[in-house]
Amino acid sequence: MTDFKTLLAAARLPERTVPICLRGDLTAEFEDLERRLDDALRTPATSLEGDGSGAIADRMEALRSEMVAHTYRFRLRAMTRPRWHAFVAEHPPRQDGDQVDARDRVRGVNVETFFPALVQESVVDPQLDAVEWDRLIGEVLTDRQFDELSTAAWSLNRGEVDIPFSPAASRMTRSSGTE
Repeated sequence: MTDFKTLLAAARLPERTVPICLRGDLTAEFEDLERRLDDALRTPATSLEGDGSGAIADRMEALRSEMVAHTYRFRLRAMTRPRWHAFVAEHPPRQDGDQVDARDRVRGVNVETFFPALVQESVVDPQLDAVEWDRLIGEVLTDRQFDELSTAAWSLNRGEVDIPFSPAASRMTRSSGTE
């Protein structure tokens, strides 16, 4: 077993990657093809040419490959504990008279400013300038994609950090005899 000082010397902040497809138009086309394939498979074929499902499936696979080519794996890193506390303090909840704004009460921060700043602070790859960040957050990402990034950033700083487990890898190493 490794001693604590050796582990401490090698310690790193938790990181996570979040894949984001930056071509939303491809997602829409894929979803349309998925509906068409579902319809084709439910409708009995009336000709020797079949129901067309093979051509639809081929296009879906080509489209999936194109989507993968336009997907970037954003790498996020947790903040140190002192930096996290300072960062939270930089985004105090808004006041609504004597009360904390209802939107900010649950998280204890100004959710309007906190989450965009959290994503920018946490993403270590890609490295973007202010103009690129504005375009990414304001014009490119959907609300759901932004939520995926902000949820990962929040989780890195406030969620559990655990040793991941992969059932598939576990099955493979057991069956191959590797320990």
